[in-house]
Amino acid sequence: MKASDFIPLGFSDLTDDEAFVVSVFRHWQSCGATCTEAESSLSQLLKNDRLYNGLQLLFDLFGTLPDQHRRTAKNDSAVLTLVEEALLDEIGSTDAMGKRCVEDFQQLLAEAGTTIRPALNISRSGYDCLVETIDRKAAKVYEALYS
Repeated sequence: MKASDFIPLGFSDLTDDEAFVVSVFRHWQSCGATCTEAESSLSQLLKNDRLYNGLQLLFDLFGTLPDQHRRTAKNDSAVLTLVEEALLDEIGSTDAMGKRCVEDFQQLLAEAGTTIRPALNISRSGYDCLVETIDRKAAKVYEALYS
């Protein structure tokens, strides 16, 4: 195993479209009491986005992921979770494994002139993880000094 296998992906490692997909997923998991409420909210928020026509395909794909319907607290971390990496893997896969929502979303991305890379094909800088570690330690120092 390479050292980079232990470095988590962060938003700074992603393209704008990859970050968009992860951000939509985070909102979908944390907004509202149900997935349906989150989908309604996202549809309203993104009605002018160039990937708007693919939102329902994304929602369908989100429903196939592990723990897909579990409502989670808002994740403000710049570091991606394993499920978010799995999402990128699924969309970036050259073998969509017969999932129509993935194939259709890949086609929409191609028409928009973009692609999503599988997590394994994304260089991991470790920048976001490092920044979050520094921020946590600085907060502890601040608390110790000023509490």
